[in-house]
Amino acid sequence: MAITLWRDRQGGPWSLLDNLKREMDRWFDDYFSRGESLVKAEDFFSDRFLPNFPAVDVMEKDGKYLVHAELPGLNKDDIQVEYQNGYLTIRGEKKFEHEEKKKDFHRIERSYGRFSRTVEIPDEIKEDEIKAQYKNGVLELTLPMKDPAKSASRKIKIE
Repeated sequence: MAITLWRDRQGGPWSLLDNLKREMDRWFDDYFSRGESLVKAEDFFSDRFLPNFPAVDVMEKDGKYLVHAELPGLNKDDIQVEYQNGYLTIRGEKKFEHEEKKKDFHRIERSYGRFSRTVEIPDEIKEDEIKAQYKNGVLELTLPMKDPAKSASRKIKIE
């Protein structure tokens, strides 16, 4: 099934926005075809541009939380991990080897800069037993959960 863009031939209320969109698309296409960028490379990893970077999976298995974060292109020395008050924070920096040859580039998509990602861990964990491993661009964290407190059960009299 083909999907076709519907355009109001009478110049209805959306025609002005449609024209504006076409002009903006043309302007961006012209600008980026020259290999330039509106965003500084060092700002690209900020929360404003990549609110979910790095991509993180949090799962519960065998009394532990397992956290996997995709961090391709980094060295383990460029990554910091912190756990505090139920929140796990992963920070790092992808360093830019500064070499400018803009005229030779056809496309520039790789980004450099600092990033920070915080995720909430639902239960209390054994902070002294957290383990981290980084290989093949994936950070793997193991956070053992504390044993649930066994609360004494008591009957409450209704008056």
